[in-house]
Amino acid sequence: MAGTNRLIGIDVTYAFALIGCVIFGFTYTIGDLVQSSLTHTKFNVFFDVFPALFFFLNGFTVTLTMRDRRISNRKLLSYSGKRGSVLLLIGLLFCAVWPMNVFIASGMMFLIVPFVAQWNSILLRILTLLIVVLGVTLLFLDVPTHTVYSLPSIGGGEIYNGMGFLFFNGYYSLLPWGVFFMAGLIFGRSEIRPRGILPPSSLVGIVLIAFSFLINRYAKALDTDALLLRRSDLFFVNIRLLFPAFCLYGIGVSIFLLNLFIFMFRKLQSTILLKFFQTISSMKYSVILFYSLIGFITISATNVEFFSKRAILLVYVILATTLTFYLPFLWRKKLTEQGPMEYLIKRISGSAKK
Repeated sequence: MAGTNRLIGIDVTYAFALIGCVIFGFTYTIGDLVQSSLTHTKFNVFFDVFPALFFFLNGFTVTLTMRDRRISNRKLLSYSGKRGSVLLLIGLLFCAVWPMNVFIASGMMFLIVPFVAQWNSILLRILTLLIVVLGVTLLFLDVPTHTVYSLPSIGGGEIYNGMGFLFFNGYYSLLPWGVFFMAGLIFGRSEIRPRGILPPSSLVGIVLIAFSFLINRYAKALDTDALLLRRSDLFFVNIRLLFPAFCLYGIGVSIFLLNLFIFMFRKLQSTILLKFFQTISSMKYSVILFYSLIGFITISATNVEFFSKRAILLVYVILATTLTFYLPFLWRKKLTEQGPMEYLIKRISGSAKK
């Protein structure tokens, strides 16, 4: 988007989502290796908001850019497809240690943009609903719903395990993150300058959040693992029938937070904060790359049992997170304005502008 029309609140929201994703990733990835704490049987209503918000923003900014009359939609859609290819290829380089990572998921989502971005809102809503229905349908067809990470196993021509890996492999899956991307595409067509701290769309988001807990309660009653989920836990959303509950919750929170940040930071004057938020937002995929490399080096070069003490894990998360967000600024100061991922994407994909 052009600098004169840029909404700083979007940059703030991207930075908020990325900081949360990085902290969450370091804490639970290392914690899972040590304590097997990340069982993937539930979604946390606090931490899982961050990746949901990130994918929502990806879809939102695609539609927002299409509204800029100075940019050719044809070239933008072509660029999105090429960007998806680059992200997918980069993600495959990490798949041995981090299967179905953010790069792969983002890449696959951007690959579909040229096909769906110009559909009318009704068709996009129907497609989003069908994705939700697909998730529940596959569950009742006994497609494996892995509660821990598992490599795909396709034996004797059986495709169920492959489908289970792709759609139900805990956090290593396309669903429900694709729902948030599609919701962002749709929301980008609405009024994006909220009037007041609680505009109508934010009220809709609050209603979706409240309704998600009612849906979740009903889903638990139907779930085959209901006996394992009897204790009341306000902070978690059931995963096995996750779509009606978690998707509504994630969409509602994403809409509310985006409107809130756009409204709160619409008149931000601090050059330091502006530089911080815009740098993180413009180098978002480089941030994910630095995070991935730091995590990979940590797992490969250390004894993860060292992090079994919570105090040590906390110190590591603080240091690793600080380093992750320091590297983009160091890169920009010492090398070039573009981050390594953004440079690669532009080098291969070209530009979306005329």
